Amino acid sequence: MLDTWFSSGLLPMSVFGWPEETRDLQTFYPTQLLVTGFDILFFWVARMIMFGCHFMLDVPMPDGKARSLKDAVPFREVYIHALVRDADRQKMSKTKGNVIDPIDTIAKFGTDATRFTLAAMASPGTDIAFNEERTEGYRAFANKIWNAARFLFMQVDRAADAGIVVAPSSLPASPIVHAHSTLDARWIVSRLNTTATNVHNALDEYRFDEAASFIYQFFWGDFCDWYLEIAKIRLDFSEGANADETRSALTILLGVFEAALRLLSPFMPFLTEELWHAFYNGKPAQKSIALTRYPAAKGAVDVDAEADMADLQKVVVAIRDLRRAAGVPEKEGVPARISTLRGTAQVIRRNLSIIERLGRVTDLQFVDTFPDGLARRSWPELDVAIIYEKQVDVVAERERLTKEIARLEKEQANAERQLGNEAFLGKAPAQVVDGLRKRAAELAILIPKTRTALDGLK
Repeated sequence: MLDTWFSSGLLPMSVFGWPEETRDLQTFYPTQLLVTGFDILFFWVARMIMFGCHFMLDVPMPDGKARSLKDAVPFREVYIHALVRDADRQKMSKTKGNVIDPIDTIAKFGTDATRFTLAAMASPGTDIAFNEERTEGYRAFANKIWNAARFLFMQVDRAADAGIVVAPSSLPASPIVHAHSTLDARWIVSRLNTTATNVHNALDEYRFDEAASFIYQFFWGDFCDWYLEIAKIRLDFSEGANADETRSALTILLGVFEAALRLLSPFMPFLTEELWHAFYNGKPAQKSIALTRYPAAKGAVDVDAEADMADLQKVVVAIRDLRRAAGVPEKEGVPARISTLRGTAQVIRRNLSIIERLGRVTDLQFVDTFPDGLARRSWPELDVAIIYEKQVDVVAERERLTKEIARLEKEQANAERQLGNEAFLGKAPAQVVDGLRKRAAELAILIPKTRTALDGLK
């Protein structure tokens, strides 16, 4: 016991040559961070602090001045990581037979998927209940990124065949858009900047689970599910197409993807390393993606672009939902009708191609009122319906709308109760109260709209 814990206590200074006053000791002591488990805080961490304070006070600072107690402590921060338990939160034990061999997991799902699982589940204050289903999901995430890269590389080849050259080595470290850029280009760059900021903030606070979640949502949702589909509209390599617009779209697409790879790199180092070298055709400026600059956290956020794109996404999601409910075949186009505020209508008109492609809409018209019998989806500022020959299941749609009205009325009652509570208003943060008032105003518009839709189903 004396040898184990005494030598462990000396670890922070002895590895750098103590008791000699070495260059390593001057450079690396004290360090910034110790990562450890809670079960050895007393046995190891406390001893390292005590031994450091005792033995290092006699070692001068690199400039020759006497060392203060603050600089004798071997590290500035201690991060206490979680223990990895089985799916039932039982501690792994050979006796219980519930030990998960990480080598087997890596062989089955891949190193990156296993690593991402541990990061995504590393919530502070709780142990990790390791579940292979999560790991399988993150393997699918890795495959999604791989397939996105294949699509990008195909577009680079198509561009070269069309005489449009975009050299990856000439791309800026952060994608650049202008006021006249397309809405989707401004939006994806803004989402990248927002994600980079969120990831930096999460890592600063050792919230590895939140950082992993932000990256996952951006790569799978914003980039793959939305932006890649919209990019297919912009990448027109046919004869007579506007080469400058195509080049601009491809440049943004490649720039965002490369920056996103750097953002993902600490979480999935092997996949990102492979794709990054392929991105630069085996001739990157650095030997490894790990040596490049991490995406900056202070990029500009385009609030208007994100708000406008959110409106378009509402329309597309509503149309897809209505198509599924009506049983429209996947590849068949349908007419759609929209009622909305003037500002939102202008955004939709300027970006009709996005709605037509992603929602498979053949004819989109703006109306003031909807014919009876049309199922629709509603928001305070927006109503969407499709026209399809197949008869709407009136009974099912009435049941859905009835449940929706009940849910909205319950939410409205809760909001009014809180807003009528003086004690709550006096203690609650201003942004919470403002959010409640805004939501109450939205519900006052949305509930009558939903009742009108219900009344129209005869």
